[in-house]
Amino acid sequence: MMTKEVIKTRNSLMLITAVLGIVCIAVGAFFAESLIKWALGIAIGVLICIFRILSMTRSLSKAADMQPDDAKNYARAQYMFRYIITFAAAAVVCYMGFASPLGVIVGLILLQPAVYIYNFIDGRKTQS
Repeated sequence: MMTKEVIKTRNSLMLITAVLGIVCIAVGAFFAESLIKWALGIAIGVLICIFRILSMTRSLSKAADMQPDDAKNYARAQYMFRYIITFAAAAVVCYMGFASPLGVIVGLILLQPAVYIYNFIDGRKTQS
C-alpha cells in the first residue's frame, strides 16, 4: 500500500519531469533542425520516464509486502523490465526516424535532474 508521502513524491517527480521536458522543448526551438521531431523525441522520453516512475512506485509497494529474498528478486526483475522497455522504445524511435533520437535521450535523462530538484525543494520545506 502506498503512503501519502510516496504518492506525493511520485506525483511531484512526474510533474517536475514534465516541466523539464517543456523547458527542453523550448530550448530546442533555437537549435533543432526540426522542432516537431525534437518535441516528439522529448515527449517520448518524458512519457517513458513517467512510465518508469509509476513502475518503480508500484514495484516498491509490492516488494514491501514480500519476504526479503523474494523482494530482492522481484525488484531486480522489475528493474531489468524497466530498462528493457526503455531500450526498446529508444531503439524503435531511432530505427523509425519519426522523432529526434537526441530528444529521446534528453527526455530519458530528465528523471535524474527531477530527483535532484525534488530533493532540493523537499529539503527546503523540511528546514522551514
